[in-house]
Amino acid sequence: MEFSFQRFQIQFNELLSARHHASSFSTTRATYLRTRIIALCAIWAIMTLLWVPVDIMLLEGSNGMLVVLRVILAITLLTVAWATHQRNSLIACRNGLIAMTASMNIFYLLANHLLGYPHSINAFTYCYTLLPFLHVVVLTILPLTIKESLSMMVMTAATQIYVDFHSGSILSLDNLAIYWLQTVVGLLVIWAQSSKLHMMLRLYRHASLDPLTGVYNRRMLLTLAKHDFENTRTAARPYSVLLMDLDRFKRVNDRYGHYAGDLVLKAFTESIQATLRKSDIFGRFGGEEFILFMPQCSAENAFLVADRIMTRVRDLRVVVEGLMSRCK
Repeated sequence: MEFSFQRFQIQFNELLSARHHASSFSTTRATYLRTRIIALCAIWAIMTLLWVPVDIMLLEGSNGMLVVLRVILAITLLTVAWATHQRNSLIACRNGLIAMTASMNIFYLLANHLLGYPHSINAFTYCYTLLPFLHVVVLTILPLTIKESLSMMVMTAATQIYVDFHSGSILSLDNLAIYWLQTVVGLLVIWAQSSKLHMMLRLYRHASLDPLTGVYNRRMLLTLAKHDFENTRTAARPYSVLLMDLDRFKRVNDRYGHYAGDLVLKAFTESIQATLRKSDIFGRFGGEEFILFMPQCSAENAFLVADRIMTRVRDLRVVVEGLMSRCK
């Protein structure tokens, strides 16, 4: 029961905030988010421009400024899409998402200001009234954490309440019904986003982690190391690599069985992970072979790290069914 609760708590923390995600998963999610944010900005910009002829036909006088606002919004969204495309990082995706949501809400605010904060809804103003609802719904396709999703929704809700306050209809029955409906939809959107994020986390673990030891598998290890090494080479910084092999590991399997060998591998990886920096990349290359990639680490420091690891491994003991065996 305690194990189940701890597992639930870990999963909930992962869905709540990206602070609990591995850096490699953040990179994977950033790639996924980037393509969808770019697509959302491009589609919204196109649809915004397609409505310009309707504004021209139905609006007169100073309200023609709505056309200008739509063009500015479209240009802003395309700029956000271009800026997001330039960098594949979670921070860039967050900035792009904030800029996209903020620009759409600013358009909604200014459009209602130009329309004089209409009290009643007619065939023309209906499309503007629905904008906050659409701002929430479009987020469904994004695998966001609960905190990220709530921050976007709070931005939209604050803008909508401000507009409704100035229109004098904030406490009307129609508005209260809309608020209730948008709350329900918002909760469903958060559920959908969390489900996508949860599925991504599960697929990530199966595809990138070694099932026995929990460290990176060979494919993910080399993928991360290649990306990390290219960034280091561009910045002209030192980079060190340690290759590790458990000597006479086959004897452990032959004498005590494969279960004992699994315990040795787990104990070894746990011992190594206790000494790693956050920037280090450690994984199982295959069998009893492991690799440790250390960015911004000189050869002299790498020798010190290797010596420290050797000391820990020499002192490492693994208990197998009451027998004590030394991991070498």
